[in-house]
Amino acid sequence: IPKVTPSSKVVGDLAQFIISLKLTEEDLIMNASTLPLPQSVVDYFQGGLGPPPGGYPEPLRSNVLRGRTLPDGRPCFEGRPGAELPPYDFDKAEKDLKEAFGDARITFRDVLSHALYPSVFKEWMAFEKDYGAVQNLPTNVFLRPLKPGDEVFVTLGVGKDHYIRLAHIDQYDEDLGTRAVTLEVDGERWFMRTPDDKTPELMAAGGGGAVKKRNEKCDPTDKGSLGCPMPGVIVDAYCEAGDKVDEGQTLFKLSAMKMETEIKAPIAGSIKRVMVGAGENVDGDDLLCEIEA
Repeated sequence: IPKVTPSSKVVGDLAQFIISLKLTEEDLIMNASTLPLPQSVVDYFQGGLGPPPGGYPEPLRSNVLRGRTLPDGRPCFEGRPGAELPPYDFDKAEKDLKEAFGDARITFRDVLSHALYPSVFKEWMAFEKDYGAVQNLPTNVFLRPLKPGDEVFVTLGVGKDHYIRLAHIDQYDEDLGTRAVTLEVDGERWFMRTPDDKTPELMAAGGGGAVKKRNEKCDPTDKGSLGCPMPGVIVDAYCEAGDKVDEGQTLFKLSAMKMETEIKAPIAGSIKRVMVGAGENVDGDDLLCEIEA
């Protein structure tokens, strides 16, 4: 696979997938039809990036395509997929985005971002709505949250420089599901409550930090016990208790390590329990659902 954008993402996604599941080359080739491959990898073999120089490796490609189809039912694109695209309506896209997110928040640059990466753009807008203009935070603070006593310098605009110190994180309030947080902004104390979906076990000094609730794990001896292949976030859940499903049917979409993976039913049967929904964080081997044959 050419290691240049955009196929470099395919290379990275596939490499991380192979390492996380400890697959051999033979494992990958022989089980490609049933493995929960990253969506970018499936899209590549379906021709979503166009025919690569030298063609596709066989029998890997044929195995990847087995049981997988494009939205129109074809197994793959013939030739350059862009040749089949209808003209993009930028005016309609701008109107729809402004209705969804507000006129003031949408620029033409946002319209272009949505055209290129629609799901990523919507995720970002939802994130920004909850957390604000996080692009003003220093990278280290964004990646590693402050601990009590830590201070950060933030610039919000011309002449809008602030020193922010995290003074204290209170204990978990089980009734409200929140923690009280005390900040010092330019020496002035601010008090606020913030939601916390963690358990009340405190893991850090000063009341900060917590461990995640332990989810039920899948039963490796039960073929109908569908476990999560790797840590990530559930993007979509396509099943409910009582649904009849076929073997290989997509039940969940997982976002992990900057890639999206479809998780398919290991057997045909009826959904007994669904343990997770869209937006939930999951770990490897967490039980996603149970299927009764």
